[in-house]
Amino acid sequence: MPAEAQSTFYDLLHADDSRDPAAEADALLRIIRARRPHATSLLDVACGAGDHLRHLLPYLAVAEGVAVDAAMAGAARGALPGTTIHEAALPELDLGRRYDVVTCLHDALAQFPLSGYHAVLRVLARHLAPGGLIMIAPFWMPDAAIRRTASEALTRGDDGRAVTRIERGVPRDGAHRVEHHALVADGDGVRHVADTRLLRAFGRREHLSALAAAGCAADFLPAGLAGRPLLIGVRR
Repeated sequence: MPAEAQSTFYDLLHADDSRDPAAEADALLRIIRARRPHATSLLDVACGAGDHLRHLLPYLAVAEGVAVDAAMAGAARGALPGTTIHEAALPELDLGRRYDVVTCLHDALAQFPLSGYHAVLRVLARHLAPGGLIMIAPFWMPDAAIRRTASEALTRGDDGRAVTRIERGVPRDGAHRVEHHALVADGDGVRHVADTRLLRAFGRREHLSALAAAGCAADFLPAGLAGRPLLIGVRR
């Protein structure tokens, strides 16, 4: 599907009833206030359609997002008019400024092997002010992996759009092979979207070591993001 069309359906393609972005944003704000109470700026990396940014914007003087492709950038800009959304591949990200908080709360980092994960964390850490927080939600942890999973969902938009999705994930060689198919329908017809991703799973020690190598003292909260695991690093 062209980037323009995928942007149109992004919110429905990636709808996830198991997550509550408002509750997750509240959890982030509580941690930020406790650990860096004077924070005024935040960068949400791989921000998707801005589901977390929407709830963080009222509480920060500067809240910006990074989208990794044109479809995501279009979805985020459409959902959050007036909000700065940068478009960049994560290994090349260089915004020329530093933030009090950098977050990455979806599965973008799981698409890199461990060496690439280390490299991207160094890039993200360079965007942190000294003492700033980096907050990462890991994709999944190896000791909690489900051997075989499949899910399906039907999502309808208020404007008549509809998406039927089916996904299948299988752990393989320390990663998770995820197949994603969707039928998307609107007034112009029905289209099929399909992709397969290999998402890596790292253990707690690997995550904490990668953050340390990026110059961040790190902590792991098993349920810190409204019930989901959360990694927190502090830029030295």
